Order: sequence, then C-alpha cells, then structure tokens
Amino acid sequence: MDIRAWSALFIFAGVIILIASGKVKSTTATLLGASIMSITKLVSGPQIVSSIDHNTVGLLVGMMIVVGVLSKCGIFQYIAVKAVKITKGNGILILWSISLITVILSAFLDNVTTILLVTPVVLSLCDLIGLKPLPLLMTEAFASTIGGTGTLIGDPPNMIIGSVAGLSFNDFLRIMTPVALVIWVLVTYFLSRFYRKDLSIVNSDATKRLSEVDEAKLITDKRLMIKSLSVMLAVLVAFVLQRQLQIEPSVSALTAAAVLLIITSVDDSVIIRDEIGWPTIIYFVCLFVMGGGLRETGVISAIARGMTDLFAGNQLLMILGVLWVSGIACIFINSAAFAAIFVYVVSEMAAATGMPPHPLYWALALGTCLGGNGSFLGAAANAVMADLAVKNHIDISFGYFMKVGLRVVLISMCVSSAAVYIIWKLS
Repeated sequence: MDIRAWSALFIFAGVIILIASGKVKSTTATLLGASIMSITKLVSGPQIVSSIDHNTVGLLVGMMIVVGVLSKCGIFQYIAVKAVKITKGNGILILWSISLITVILSAFLDNVTTILLVTPVVLSLCDLIGLKPLPLLMTEAFASTIGGTGTLIGDPPNMIIGSVAGLSFNDFLRIMTPVALVIWVLVTYFLSRFYRKDLSIVNSDATKRLSEVDEAKLITDKRLMIKSLSVMLAVLVAFVLQRQLQIEPSVSALTAAAVLLIITSVDDSVIIRDEIGWPTIIYFVCLFVMGGGLRETGVISAIARGMTDLFAGNQLLMILGVLWVSGIACIFINSAAFAAIFVYVVSEMAAATGMPPHPLYWALALGTCLGGNGSFLGAAANAVMADLAVKNHIDISFGYFMKVGLRVVLISMCVSSAAVYIIWKLS
C-alpha cells in the first residue's frame, strides 16, 4: 500500500478509537473522519457522492416517518400489553418472544425497518412492567442481523452476493436459513443467561394490573391506526416484491411516508423534526464516505490480495479465511460496503485456484452479515437501535455493545465455520 492508503487506514482507525473511547459521539467522530479524508483528497468529489448508499439513507428517513406516524395511535402500547399477558410478565419469555418476532420480521424486511418497528414495542413493554429495556434492545439488534442472514432479501450483503453469484431466494433458504436458525437459538440462549438477573426484575404489581387491562382501549385513534397500518402493509409488500416491481426500498419507504403525511392529520413538521434520527443519518453518510476512501486508496484490495496469496494452497483454509476475515472486518466496516467489493475478490480467488466458487460465496455471506453484530459500525440496525435508545435516555456505549457483540460474533463464527466445512465437503 502507498502513503495514501496508509493515511486512509490511519484516519479510519483513529475514528474507531475515538468512538471506542466514549469521549466523542459516533456521529461527531465519523463526521471528523469523513471531513479529513475529503480535505486531504483521499476520497474525490465524485467518489464522495457515489460512495453514499442513497438507498439506505432514503430507507431510514422514510421508515422513521412511517413508524413515527404509526406510534401516535397507541398500537405499540397495545402490542406491549398483549405480550405481557401472553408471557405473564416472565422476563426470559419476553426476551425469547421479542427475539422470535425480530428474527422472523428481519428475514423478509430490511434490518433497519425491523428495528424501527420492534423498538417502540420493547420500550412500551418495559415501561409498563418496570423491566430494564437494555437486554431486549440488545437482543433485538442481534436477532435482526441473524434473521437477515437467513434469506436473500433479509440483509443487503446477501442481495449483493446473490446478484453477483447468481444465487436464488431458494438457494438461500436451503443453505443459509438452517445455519441462521441454529445461530439464533444459541445466541438467544446465551443472551437469556447473560441477562438473567436483569430479566428477573419485573414489577409484579404492574404486571398483575396489566393482566386486567383491556388492551383495545389503548388504541387512541382507530382511523389513524387503519390508515397507518394500510400504508405499512403496502410498503412491506413492496419490499418483498422489490425485484418484480423494480422499485428500490428507499423509493417505497419515502413514497409511503409522503402518502401517510398527506392522508393523516398529523403535523408533518413535528414528525420530521422529532421522529427522524438526524444524528443517525449523518453518521451513515459519513461512514459511507470513509468506506469510499478505503476503497479508492486501495486498502480493501490490498487486504484481498494478501488473503489470496496466504490461502491459495488450501481450499478449506481459503474458505475459512474468507469467513473469518470478512467477519472480523465487518465489525468495523459497513457490511454492505465490504460485500460490494469483496464479492468480486472472492470470484477472482475461485478463478485463480480453480475451486468451486459457491462455498466461498456462502462463507462471505455468513461473515459479512454476522460480523456486523460486533459493533455499531458493521450493521446499520445496531446504530439505529442505539440512536433510538439514546432518544429514550438509555445510553449504550460503543464499548459495552462490543463487549456483548464480540461474544455473539464468536458464537456465530464457530457455527458458521462448521457450516462452511459441510458445504465445502458436499460441493
């Protein structure tokens, strides 16, 4: 690597250190890093524009508005009370329930959308029965990524890899879904044990009172609820039928937001001001710019060449190398941005060694998706969850998230290693 590549890597590492220290907010740190890369010409003007994933940004803004309007009718409180009744206020059962709902939703929806839908329910539920929200928020973040790993449409890296590799929706169901389910069970069990003390602290009097509440009365505006749910259903259908309709998720989300603001009586200026997490939007824009700098200066390509040289003599080591390198890298680098570059590296690695390419593609898919659970940087859903937590006065530091997230990644990578070994043997 030349001096420009080392400079970009140094800036990126500095941003990670600033965030990890807890002394500088994630948004401020990434804004500083992106600014330095831009001023020093490590990333050019055209590259700044092209490196920003406008689909992710548009999706975030659109769904934040939709969920913000939906929250005004009392639907999230209704679901929370229903959940308390079903689980009888048992903290561990609630954690498993939230995890199950999240993993199912994220298999068919974008992870960020899932987080935006589930988080208000979690916060309402915890507020009603005096349960600490931190365990449930962490669980939903991890479950959203794991669920997205299991299908072609659940996580952006899978869409990218599936497109390049020619893998179908059914291919992902056959290979990735069983692996994701095993990981989900193990990770949720780990979290239920890790947070068992916090989950046992429940206000029994509040739980008893809620069991006598008529949850239907919590719906404060039925007309708003019907309109909001109708628009939400339409946008979810558009997400699932994205390929057939040839409409990007961001377009669907922003259109749904516009329609909902028009057909309801909510104050659009209040919704746009209060419900859109602008620090999160700035954070992602700056993160994409820094990713563009790493690509333009050749940092990621240099790592790929080194991997090819290191593992070229052994197919199994190459597959495991792709899995673990991508998993570790995506703790610190946006997984979609990493997959967009590395999928072509994997293709070249297979061509150069003459090995079947599919085991490498599956290893890359597992590594990029699941590695994102290691920090705020890898998966968009994690950063969105943390931002929503802060808005509700719950501080989840970068260091704390990594402390739990790295254990989740380790469990995921060990299961994935066994899975790619079986895939390699059967290929």
